[in-house]
Amino acid sequence: MADIGIIGSGSAGLQLALSLQQHGMAATIYAERTPEHELRRRLPSMVARNGCTRARERQLAVNHWDRPSHDMVRLSMTVRGARPLDFAGAIAPPAQAVDMRIYAARLLDDFSSRGGRVIIRTVRAEQLEGLASQHDLLVVASGRANLSSIFPRVAEHSPFTRPQRLAIAGLFRGVGCAEPRTLEVIVSPGSGEILCVPIQSFEPGLTGVAVLIAAGGLFEPLRHLRYETSPRTFVAAVLAFLRAHASSIYERIDPRAFDLSRPLDLTYAAITPTVRRGFILLPNGRCAIALGDAHAVIDPITGQGANNASHAAGVLAGAILDAEVFDRAFCKRVERDICSYVVPVSDAANARLRPPTPHFRELMMAAARDQAIADVYGDSFNHPDRFWAIASSAERTAAFLIDVERRGTVSGAAWAPRSHQPTA
Repeated sequence: MADIGIIGSGSAGLQLALSLQQHGMAATIYAERTPEHELRRRLPSMVARNGCTRARERQLAVNHWDRPSHDMVRLSMTVRGARPLDFAGAIAPPAQAVDMRIYAARLLDDFSSRGGRVIIRTVRAEQLEGLASQHDLLVVASGRANLSSIFPRVAEHSPFTRPQRLAIAGLFRGVGCAEPRTLEVIVSPGSGEILCVPIQSFEPGLTGVAVLIAAGGLFEPLRHLRYETSPRTFVAAVLAFLRAHASSIYERIDPRAFDLSRPLDLTYAAITPTVRRGFILLPNGRCAIALGDAHAVIDPITGQGANNASHAAGVLAGAILDAEVFDRAFCKRVERDICSYVVPVSDAANARLRPPTPHFRELMMAAARDQAIADVYGDSFNHPDRFWAIASSAERTAAFLIDVERRGTVSGAAWAPRSHQPTA
């Protein structure tokens, strides 16, 4: 039976380890934090898990948060500005959001309590060769720059060389939930985006609010505020910001109760979205596979980072269980199979960071007129690769809209994702 070493205890590393463990295969997780340290850290990100990710959690028996009362069943889109539009599509099966500190700590506990081996240490790039010699296959599932940068950048699918947004995300009290529960996206062209999700965290009734700030736009003043300098000033500024730019959220706020839940429940992030090669050959002839953020860092604008990691972990787990050897040919097959999903998901997020193309704008306007198309957009949260197959070109968008008009309904079978091959 093979022995797999996994560096990183985020969604990708944990789900891979749990899947291998479920099938009787030995796996070792190299984690930087114990579960206790994970629970005490600053909010790392704000994550909504789609229905596909939740299905994999049920298969792994780690679906600890499966309460229908927390399900988000709609994805709403509001575009402000000179050409406003507004619509909402169904998310089926529903999505959920849970604090990733709680999530990661619980899954690491699950793996350990089921007999899994966990080593708490920080692994550096120069130590990979030594670790690879201790395992049949080494998987790097950590997005820490010292590790992920060893995998070559794929320029074709990494169009940006610097962050396109500064993300400020926090957990807040005093925000009522939309009914039915909704993942809300508000777009202010040229300024950025606002994301709002009900989230399960350390106390009940919290709402996650993330503001993605484009340089030089109307959201720019938030960039310079710091909670630690003056908590009261920060919270008042966020409230005023939502009143000005997110009226649908503001109308559900009790101003007297509105507050950041805890100082640690606020994070700032500026990432450069990047797709990297899926593996490298180490000097000793062993391979190291990139997984999750080590392979593809996806901008949070579409909320797909953790879902992408979960999908990739499932693909890799299946490949490992079916393999007899873990050579270069194995790694190339895994890279191809993971890229068939990762690349369109990444490309779709990158496209949203740019001004909308005419055909994408046409698709959004059609969604505002036709509930069936709005539901296709809602389904994009569960299947972003399928949606990108429609939205990736003017020709495919036009063909989709013509097909909907001719049939009077949506025919999903005609809009399968295109295959993607990794390039050097």
